[in-house]
Amino acid sequence: MSAGQQRRAMAAGIAFVALFVAGVLITFGDTPEIKKSDTAATAAQKWLSELSSSGHRVGLIIGAYVLIVGAIAFVWFCNGLRQWLVLSPMAGRTISTLGVLGAGAITVGAMIGGAGIAGAVEFGEQPLPQNGDAIRAVSEMFFPFLFVVFGLVSAALIGTITASAMRAGGIPRWLAYAGWIGVLGSIAGVIFIPFVLPLLWYLGVAIVGLARAKPAAPTQPAVSG
Repeated sequence: MSAGQQRRAMAAGIAFVALFVAGVLITFGDTPEIKKSDTAATAAQKWLSELSSSGHRVGLIIGAYVLIVGAIAFVWFCNGLRQWLVLSPMAGRTISTLGVLGAGAITVGAMIGGAGIAGAVEFGEQPLPQNGDAIRAVSEMFFPFLFVVFGLVSAALIGTITASAMRAGGIPRWLAYAGWIGVLGSIAGVIFIPFVLPLLWYLGVAIVGLARAKPAAPTQPAVSG
C-alpha cells in the first residue's frame, strides 16, 4: 500500500469515529427520553409524539445518513489496517470480514431505528402509524444493533488486530495493550458509556497510521566505477 493510500485509509478511520459519534448524538437528540418508571403505554405515547414532529423525523433521517457514511468509512479503514499492518492471510481476511459485518450492523441499526418510519413518512408520504407500541418496538432496535451487535464485532476486530500486531510489531506496544481495553469497552458497550474506549482506540490507531504514512525515499541510481 502506498503512503497516499495509507493516509486516506487512516483519514477514513478518523472520519468514522467523528461520524459515528455525530450520528449517535443526532439520533438520540431526536428520540424520546424513556424513563425506567414509564409504563409501556407511556413509552409508546412518547414515541408517537416524537415522530409526529417533522423536525424530529428529519433529524432521525440525517442521523441515519451520517451513520451509514461512517459505516462506509469503517470498511475503508479496516481494509487500510489490513494492508498497513501486513498481517497473516487469515488475520487479514478476518479483519476485512469483521469490517463488513460491523458496517452492516451500523447500517441496519440506522435504517430500522426511528429513521425507518421517519423516512417512510417524510419521503414516502405514508401516514404516521398510530400504533405507538409498534413504533417503539421497531425504533428501539437502534441501540442493540449499534452497541450490542456492532460492539461484539468491534471486540473481535480489535482483539484480532491487537493479537496479530503484538506478534508482528506493527503498532506501538502501548497502543497494542490499549487494544485489550478497547475489547472490554466494546463488550461492555451495552451500557453505552464504555463504548468510548474502542472509539478512542480506533482514533489512536488511525492517528498513528497517519503519522507513519511517509512517502518512500527515492532510490539513488548506482554509480558505475
